[in-house]
Amino acid sequence: AGGDQAALRAEALHHGDLLQGAFADVYANLTLKTLLLLRWATSRCPAASFLLKADDDVFINLPALITYLTSFPPALRRRLYLGRGH
Repeated sequence: AGGDQAALRAEALHHGDLLQGAFADVYANLTLKTLLLLRWATSRCPAASFLLKADDDVFINLPALITYLTSFPPALRRRLYLGRGH
């Protein structure tokens, strides 16, 4: 595990493309993982209109998702939080 962490640290330093929290990546910590993502996005992407969190085994129909999200009035989009869209 120590070698894996060193490789991840090297990847993060070289590409700046990893976000890690100080907790185990287990289902019970999914809330911590989501909060870490939201804090990161708030600080690094303040102008983003939308944020998508999905697992790697999920298909995202981007045209349908964009149509759905932009159907909400702009004032509502600022505080919109969806748990599951179909």
